[in-house]
Amino acid sequence: MKRVDLYQKVWSIPMTKLAAELGISAVGLAKACRRHAVPVPPRGYWAKLKAGQRPVQIPLPTPELDVPVQFATQDPEELARQRRVEEQRRKALQDLAPLVPDLPPLGFASDLAGAHPLVKATQRYCDTIPRLIERWERSRFDARSSSKREEWPPIAQHGRYSLIRRGCLDITASLASMDWILRFHATVLGGLARGGMTILRKETPPEPGAGMPAECAIEARFKGEVLALRFSEGYKRIRLTPQEFAARKKEKSWADEYEMRPSGNFTFTLKGTEHAASREWKGTAEKLQGQVDEIVRTIFQMACLQPQFRSERKTREEAARIAAELEARRRSQRQARSEQLKQAFLMMDEDARVRQLQDFLQRLEARAQSLRKPLNERVTTWIGVVREELSLRDPVSERLEQCLTVPSWGRWPPAWWPDGLSLGEEE
Repeated sequence: MKRVDLYQKVWSIPMTKLAAELGISAVGLAKACRRHAVPVPPRGYWAKLKAGQRPVQIPLPTPELDVPVQFATQDPEELARQRRVEEQRRKALQDLAPLVPDLPPLGFASDLAGAHPLVKATQRYCDTIPRLIERWERSRFDARSSSKREEWPPIAQHGRYSLIRRGCLDITASLASMDWILRFHATVLGGLARGGMTILRKETPPEPGAGMPAECAIEARFKGEVLALRFSEGYKRIRLTPQEFAARKKEKSWADEYEMRPSGNFTFTLKGTEHAASREWKGTAEKLQGQVDEIVRTIFQMACLQPQFRSERKTREEAARIAAELEARRRSQRQARSEQLKQAFLMMDEDARVRQLQDFLQRLEARAQSLRKPLNERVTTWIGVVREELSLRDPVSERLEQCLTVPSWGRWPPAWWPDGLSLGEEE
């Protein structure tokens, strides 16, 4: 795994789940991120995301240093488990080979004739974007607030537009690159459709009163499995020429000599319902164009392998649940045994106090004869009452009985009882 890939993953899935997917501990994953200067989501990030907020994602420093990331693990059992998983996946892919369509090489689309309806719908919307932007910039603020959402231009960031309009593809890119991007999608979606995969757009309505647009995803469905497709263009920080900077200063006195612009590097993302079925392809238009056959083939393979990934995840989760229950039981046993030691010391102290009391009563009984009447008779009676009460209520026996029984809501044996030993239940 490369450094940029790791960055993308830790910001798309909680680290505990990602660590389980990678077969390492969460601590090991955090150490790997620190070693490679990969920022991780702060505490509360996923809760804010779930609540509909948009927390800030910390950018990756020096993304050009895309070095391989090595996850250190010396556990022989873990290494053996990883080898077994890889072998199982290879075997599953061989067994599922007949299900993967054998498509001829794809020719990259030169136009959008015969393209998927989603591609054509996106093209029609992109043709309207310049007009929407111009109208929006010329409109007054009060007119903007009363306009319909369909009249709003798409969200812009660093020269790229997010196509959130109903019926469009899930694309974030510049208009200058849109012609090639749409032809790329026409090629990929066309290959998927020829192989029997259904491509559709799924919309999740926003929460009432949220004021946010509907969440959308482009889904590829094959043999009951669902994969999401997304495309985005990156951006880069460039320095303006002296002429550009001078013109910008005339427009805005606080203008900066640097500007964020679309980079011309693209990312095509495949995201399965199982994290192991997710893939990413990154690069220039030329590089991605040469990978269309691999992309289509991989999407079909991931759809066929996703049930295997799901089974592996459930097996790991069950093993983790059993291990967590065992650890919780051990922790409870350690705490219970520590409590028994504390109770034993208390019993020892109480036993010593009982013995001291008995010795004291004997000495007091011997002194009673020397007391004047009626005190000698009264002290003898008092000693008898104390001894009778002591015989009825032995503090040591009471505490010991508490240790050797469980409360009415509990069940024998208690947590401190040794594993594998006879339960010692009452007859």
